[in-house]
Amino acid sequence: MRRLLLAGLWTAVVAAAGASDGRLNAVKTEPNLERRSELALVYAGEVLTRLRPELETKTWAAVAPEVEEFRAAVDLSVASLKATGKDARRSPKYFKRAELKLRELSRRLKGLQALLGVEDRPRMDEVIAYVERLQDELVDMTMGVRR
Repeated sequence: MRRLLLAGLWTAVVAAAGASDGRLNAVKTEPNLERRSELALVYAGEVLTRLRPELETKTWAAVAPEVEEFRAAVDLSVASLKATGKDARRSPKYFKRAELKLRELSRRLKGLQALLGVEDRPRMDEVIAYVERLQDELVDMTMGVRR
């Protein structure tokens, strides 16, 4: 029930925000950094959902702003988790959730890459590598060597 209410609230925030930049700004206004991280990853997933039909009909130049918006959302998520100041080893809950969501987004990106023309696929490789690098960073924070 609580998740349903939060999902409804998030939908209302997104709808009220208007333009796509406004949606990311709405996520940035979330005061709870862990919640902000989750909202940013949900938004990144929504960007990929919007991107799918565009990839089938448009060139890379037309979808590049959406891809950059996706990267900004993923960056916001990881930066928010780092800004909490929490030790990922002692409080791994949100770090692990973000890691799993990044893995899912990486798989979705690989699926979208198949829709691109052959000449545009290396550009999507860069985005996939970036997301996987962030995922590895989260894994290192939760399970890596203690410092």
